[in-house]
Amino acid sequence: MPQGLSLSNFNAALFDVDGTLVDSLEVFVRGLGDAYEHYLGFRPARAELLSLCGIPLHRQLQLFQDPPPSGEKLAEMVAFAISRYKVHQEMEYVFDDAVETLRICHRAGLRTALVTSKNAVELEHFLSRFDAVDAIDTAVCASDVHHPKPDPEAAILACRRLQIEPSQAVMIGDSVFDLRCARDAGVTPIAVGYGASDHATLLAESPAAYFETPRELLEWAQASLLETSCPERKQTI
Repeated sequence: MPQGLSLSNFNAALFDVDGTLVDSLEVFVRGLGDAYEHYLGFRPARAELLSLCGIPLHRQLQLFQDPPPSGEKLAEMVAFAISRYKVHQEMEYVFDDAVETLRICHRAGLRTALVTSKNAVELEHFLSRFDAVDAIDTAVCASDVHHPKPDPEAAILACRRLQIEPSQAVMIGDSVFDLRCARDAGVTPIAVGYGASDHATLLAESPAAYFETPRELLEWAQASLLETSCPERKQTI
């Protein structure tokens, strides 16, 4: 267990979605690339697209343009990009061990939330196909806040909805946006290295713990919650 950090010391777990619970990188790269190509006539390099992971879609689609698109045009671009994500949806797959971590947290009595840069339409579409939706107490998306990740507003709102103090929660994510959002909200940041960001970039943010694989994350959760003295938790894991 990393430096004695245990989930049993917290009352809530906040989870990022893309790159943390599901591998949607190919869906993202192809869908967003399709949108840029359709509207701007070019497709950014894969590395450039990957660097945009974690930024809300409406902000991604304002890039590479001067002046930025009108509100009406931007709404059209967002709708087109979402339609392209759906075209490539079969390339998405679930990180089973990460999702089991979510389930274990919920069964053990921790309050759970998704904190995502998806907008409301994207989140609704995701939840409609996500098997572990019953393990989620609340979800905060980019449409719910004025300042999405890395601003702390989304994590603070999630904690408020869960009726807990930020210091009582951990936030698990695969990008610097997740870690900065958590840290500035007063939530304990947990990094996972199997998403879009590389090891060095994540560790430079000084997360409280780092897990290279979904299996490592799950094993930490199991060890954390099995060690608690609460009989109810022991019986549910």
